[in-house]
Amino acid sequence: MDDAILGTGAIGAVSVPPSKPPIEIVADGRESVVREFVSDDETDPTVLSTYENRRLAERAVRKQLSTSRYPCALVWETDHSVGGLLWNDQFKRLRVAYSQLQRAWIVAPVTDEFMFCSLQEHRHACRFARSIQREYEFKHLEIRTKAGAVDRLIDHRFLRQSITDSGVQFTR
Repeated sequence: MDDAILGTGAIGAVSVPPSKPPIEIVADGRESVVREFVSDDETDPTVLSTYENRRLAERAVRKQLSTSRYPCALVWETDHSVGGLLWNDQFKRLRVAYSQLQRAWIVAPVTDEFMFCSLQEHRHACRFARSIQREYEFKHLEIRTKAGAVDRLIDHRFLRQSITDSGVQFTR
């Protein structure tokens, strides 16, 4: 991300927190493993925990998502089929909205717990919001008009690719 736009190092600026990858639940027959999702074959995923069965793993992951900065969890049915996606509420919506107070476009989660950036140009705010959505794995990016109406809603790549639909093959 562009540090000059995000304000890192500026007086009073708060550094952007590091992003975390999604997590995944993988059943290997005997137990279910919860680990960080990696998209390349060369990196071994970090195992977070193991459980006796998938139901216990899903319950623990739901709790973990609500108390952590992991954006979402993929629940694998088979090696090539995702059966479900679980989302952390803090990562469900990122929005670009106009702030009358700042007289600028802000990029922030709908929960308003953190503002990523504030920019004068709407197109710059949208461009940075797309990169923030990709890096932080936000489920939806909501782009609003200056009047506050929702102009566009951009889904996360997992949703656009419909990886949980029946028959869809997805490589881990």
